[in-house]
Amino acid sequence: MFAGLEARMNCIAHKKLANATATIGANVVPVVFDAEYSAATVGPARVGASVPQMQIMNADVPADFDGSMIQIVVGDAAQAVTWRVADRQPDGEAPTGITLVLLERP
Repeated sequence: MFAGLEARMNCIAHKKLANATATIGANVVPVVFDAEYSAATVGPARVGASVPQMQIMNADVPADFDGSMIQIVVGDAAQAVTWRVADRQPDGEAPTGITLVLLERP
């Protein structure tokens, strides 16, 4: 009973927080997209970079997801951007958990 309630609540919260949609194969799913800033030191210089990532419900992650190409549309933008799935880090049991997906430009 609790697992079912948890799954429904996670799904509702994820849909409310989603700021983008991802096209994965033939499916369009809500995602939370972010290009987190990360600072690093290279020799004496400090440099910054972004680490594009998205959060997606475990139930929406296909088995052959690693290395696949996906299209992401953020907000009301008309243009989709293509990304490659660099890594995924599931959190929790499928289907109730959420997966963090690290992205890179092809």
